[in-house]
Amino acid sequence: MRFLGDILQTLFGFTLPDQAAKNAHLVDDLYNFIMLISIIGFVGLMGVMTFFIIRYHRSNNEKSAYIPHNFLAELIWTVIPTIIFLGIAVWGIVSFNAMEKVPDNAYKINVTGKQWMWEFTYKRNNMEVNVANVMYVPVNTPIILDMTSVDVLHSFYVPSFRIKRDTVPGMTTRVTFTAVKKGDFKVFCTEFCGTSHSRMRAIVRVVSQERFDRWLNREVKEANISDPVELGLRTYSRNCATCHSVGTDSIIGPGFQGLYGKTREFSNADSVTADDDYIRESIIAPNKKVVKGYPAKMNSFAGLLSEKDINHLIEFIKTLK
Repeated sequence: MRFLGDILQTLFGFTLPDQAAKNAHLVDDLYNFIMLISIIGFVGLMGVMTFFIIRYHRSNNEKSAYIPHNFLAELIWTVIPTIIFLGIAVWGIVSFNAMEKVPDNAYKINVTGKQWMWEFTYKRNNMEVNVANVMYVPVNTPIILDMTSVDVLHSFYVPSFRIKRDTVPGMTTRVTFTAVKKGDFKVFCTEFCGTSHSRMRAIVRVVSQERFDRWLNREVKEANISDPVELGLRTYSRNCATCHSVGTDSIIGPGFQGLYGKTREFSNADSVTADDDYIRESIIAPNKKVVKGYPAKMNSFAGLLSEKDINHLIEFIKTLK
């Protein structure tokens, strides 16, 4: 069976991304089989049509003879496609169940989709490490992703791994894979999630086990940092950088440079001075005061950022003179 799969992959594999995960061939084999059946069906149908056009051509003045139904022909073109379609369905179910089976030794990574970025959370020695838009995984190690979303529907898709799964607010979805090739592999969001949907990309970086351990140990050490400004920078990078620059440039919302202590003008409220309370309110209830000249598009981070996270972010913003 694998021999036939290799032949089909040779014929049609050029139409697909590289196989970089253990079970990617399960998807490719079914896809390649459907491609083969489709080509055979198309060529066969066109050939039969051409034959009948030439063989039974008559002038428009002649009346065609009455042709009753043919039971054998009707039976063939009903039974054979039914068998093919049922076979494809069973094949798909078997392949799906095989890809959904989670190995006992799978390493768990938490994935959070948010407008408009992916956040990956690792746990080691009772410490959590959060990384934005780059997910490190060791090669030849089973991985299980526990995924959710904090705002709207997103969909986590890695073409080279042949995995795709929706992330849903208030719900945990799972997908598993085992990367078999080192390198960087693209991650896309395939569920339209807002104005910057097309920019919601990430990378799965597959490395050796030794390099993965060194990277994670370094990240764990950095997670012990207590400097509020540095922690605020990390909070900004994970949650704010998509929409707000650290300079004066506008992305979707206004830049943060010179924000603290500045008088802010709003389209729906009286002006105020940007102090701790204003920044905290802007994070918890962003549409209560909308900065003049900008749309009311920001989602509330209530429940998503802790009070410590907000305080660290305020300390970081204070440094952006």
